[in-house]
Amino acid sequence: MAESKLVAMLFDAWDDLDRASEGVTAEEATAQPEGGSSFGWTLRHLAGGLDFWVNTQLRGGSQHPTFAAEHAKYEFSGACGDWDAIAAAARDVRRDIESYLRPLSEDDLATIEVPGQGPYPAVSLRYMVSRSIAHTYFHIGEVATKRGLTGDFPGPLPNVIE
Repeated sequence: MAESKLVAMLFDAWDDLDRASEGVTAEEATAQPEGGSSFGWTLRHLAGGLDFWVNTQLRGGSQHPTFAAEHAKYEFSGACGDWDAIAAAARDVRRDIESYLRPLSEDDLATIEVPGQGPYPAVSLRYMVSRSIAHTYFHIGEVATKRGLTGDFPGPLPNVIE
């Protein structure tokens, strides 16, 4: 269990995104219905965004090579390349971010600062996690709508409810 309920909610959001994407084939994941974003691009966008802000900007590491290559090639086009590589990279990045975030307290989240980049100012890690939760659920809605799912999103949020 995460120390912070906010971090636990992020992990539950990842579970809900996985549930919304469950069973997607590589063909479905790389398609761009009606010119919109592909499921592969969406997963790369969400996991790659956290990889950039947490692992690269905050922790001083390198961006996952799959996300770096996908971003360089497809940027904000909504397209993606290799679904299997994106899904594997997302698992790797989530595992890494989870091990970093799991022990952090609410106070830690409030005091750790994510450095700014370009037009984006420095923000607290608490803000970054909160923003990521909201952004993840926005895209869960997109994926669920495109797939015609009527599931319960958000799910039971088992890590947040006492």
